[in-house]
Amino acid sequence: MHLRTEVTIDRPREEVFRRLADEMATTTPLICPLTASVTLDRDETIGAGVTGRIIIQNLFTSATVVFEVTRYEKGERLSFEARYRTRSSQIDYLFRDEGSGTTVVMVTDAPAVGPAWLQGWNERVLRRHEHLDGQRLKALLEGRGSVPILAVVRRNRGRSFALLVATGAILALSWFLLRTWLAGA
Repeated sequence: MHLRTEVTIDRPREEVFRRLADEMATTTPLICPLTASVTLDRDETIGAGVTGRIIIQNLFTSATVVFEVTRYEKGERLSFEARYRTRSSQIDYLFRDEGSGTTVVMVTDAPAVGPAWLQGWNERVLRRHEHLDGQRLKALLEGRGSVPILAVVRRNRGRSFALLVATGAILALSWFLLRTWLAGA
């Protein structure tokens, strides 16, 4: 699967690169609502060969993705190899001047996810996720960003509350019936 997203940010290239590369631990959780934290394995500046971990927080579970910086060209390019269990993906950020701003090209090459009948849907979801991450990066660096909440919660807030109420009612009824049945036994 090959995903490509471009976003033009009204900031100098050095600033955009610095925020995305050198300040990755603070910037990444602000642009990706699923990222809980980013840590480097050693206390060193970002560069080729540096390794680290990204904690991805889904609605009910978390996962640790390990990464290695495979290419670092200050102001030009930042590339990672990210691994989760047996899967691996390559992520490239390319930076170029665009008028008074900077265009960031985000390219992700990753294996297809899920069974064959679900891969098209998964690719559309990932493509949308990449696009929204680019828009959040633009908003953050142009001073319009806010702290993201989990996309699943934000999108399904009303449905999630209704599901919570229905689950609570079922549990309360089950508890009542169990107590009644135990009291009669």
